[in-house]
Amino acid sequence: MTPQDPVKPQQRESDSDEIEIRLSDIVYFLKRNRLLIAVGGIVGALLSGIIAFSQRNEFTSVITVMPEVQQKASNIGSLGSLAGLAGIDVTSLAGSSDAIRPDLYTNVTQSVPFNLELLRQNVKSVESNKPVSLLNYIDETEKSWFEFGNEANDDLPRKASGELLQLTKDQEEKVKILQKRIAVIYDKKSSIVTIQSVMTDPIVAAMTAQYTLQYLTDYITSYRTEKARKEVSFLAEQMKQARERYQAAEFALSSYRDRNRSLFLNTAKIEEQRIQADYMLAQDVYNTLSKQYETAKIKVAESTPIFKVLEPARVPLKKSGPQRSIMILAGSIIGVFTVIIVQLLRHLMARQ
Repeated sequence: MTPQDPVKPQQRESDSDEIEIRLSDIVYFLKRNRLLIAVGGIVGALLSGIIAFSQRNEFTSVITVMPEVQQKASNIGSLGSLAGLAGIDVTSLAGSSDAIRPDLYTNVTQSVPFNLELLRQNVKSVESNKPVSLLNYIDETEKSWFEFGNEANDDLPRKASGELLQLTKDQEEKVKILQKRIAVIYDKKSSIVTIQSVMTDPIVAAMTAQYTLQYLTDYITSYRTEKARKEVSFLAEQMKQARERYQAAEFALSSYRDRNRSLFLNTAKIEEQRIQADYMLAQDVYNTLSKQYETAKIKVAESTPIFKVLEPARVPLKKSGPQRSIMILAGSIIGVFTVIIVQLLRHLMARQ
């Protein structure tokens, strides 16, 4: 038999540095610190319970809408037919004419002008039937424990064309609160838009969701029909002037004929023809503008988007948060693990 190799000093050092953890050691550690672990769990549950019950109930109101997505017709004409014969598909050049796509609705509701407009709206709550501005309501419900006597400023800024928008610190905070409580979700597969409003009062949540839908409808309608409405306004003004010229030419022709009934001079006939030509031209211009005006009004109606409401805003009957039981359970677990980690660190430091 060959003698065993002697253990080297370095190998002995490495073996002594290794920590062997057995299941019995874990059980012994937990049994020895069970009282502290129980106290940590109770303290964690109490602290999280205080935080949970200090928060107000939250209610979520949901609206589902199916918006109309307009597509731009191809204006390629005969070129498209020739390209089709050649095996070239040019229909992709005719993209969507709707610049505000449903997936961009979130950007609209996250904008500062939208939130300022929403803060101006009056809402009613379960506790009080008296209408108050959403700004004052948020100021009361979102007020921290250390804030006393701070009244909301109802004088919210309105951005005029070419002017900068300047908010106070308090107004900036209210805007951020609304941005967290209003959500617009677009499902690309079903093309359905969901509007969610989370508030501390069920009636306020439903009213805020309804205001959000109304703002989106007005905003997108205004965007799509702006060009057509400007055309209607321009044609209305031109038609008014054309009507005045037409009526003046008609009166001039009738007056001339009344004054020159018995005259058969060629010069009189020439003058009558000239006045009649002016009358016919004025009449033709007026009729043409009238047709264009009616066509423009039809175009406004065609450009107006349709929002089919699938699920209207409802006053929620049950709260959506906070989940107090989950918060207390999580706090208890955090307290237990905190005690275990602290005791484990103390045990390891004592062994060194």
